[in-house]
Amino acid sequence: MKRRMTATLAVIIAMTFLIGCVTTSGSKSGSASGSGAPKAEPGSYSQVPASLRGPVKEAEFDLRQASEDMKLADEKVKLAELQKEWALLNDKNAGYVKKLAEVRRAKAEIVVEVRKAEAIDNAGLGDKEENIKNIAKLRTKELDISTDEIKVQADIDTTELRLKKLDKQIRSQQAAVAKAAGHTGKTNASSKKSKKRAAKK
Repeated sequence: MKRRMTATLAVIIAMTFLIGCVTTSGSKSGSASGSGAPKAEPGSYSQVPASLRGPVKEAEFDLRQASEDMKLADEKVKLAELQKEWALLNDKNAGYVKKLAEVRRAKAEIVVEVRKAEAIDNAGLGDKEENIKNIAKLRTKELDISTDEIKVQADIDTTELRLKKLDKQIRSQQAAVAKAAGHTGKTNASSKKSKKRAAKK
């Protein structure tokens, strides 16, 4: 009984594997056939009289227009991505600037406390030993905040450098978009002229 069950299970697994392979190969062949458009026979088209090539020329103009439109769209996408990156980085930098202001305020508050503790000690008030310990603690805190200040300032400096680089990239990409748009406009104008000529004929 166990042998029969094992044999049956093996057959089922084998059939499943074969069906999967057939399905996969079928889907691959289908996608490959649709990946490229079929082309007319170049040898036969070369024999077509010029008087019958008008519709072909119009179609070629449309193809060039579609290619230029696609290029323009690609350049616009690149520009949008750079602008998005700049916006995110600028928001991040604004957070650093706010953090720096908070750190500097905290540092100023500690400095006030240090000066008060020193004034108390200089006036001979309170316990001398406690005064020294308190001043040391406050100065240590001041140093910790100063370290944070340096780190945040470094974040701001590096972020602003990256923003400047992105500014240059954005200006360059804007020029690329304008150039692509110019080519598209020329192709449009040329296509319209060609179609008018064809219509007159």
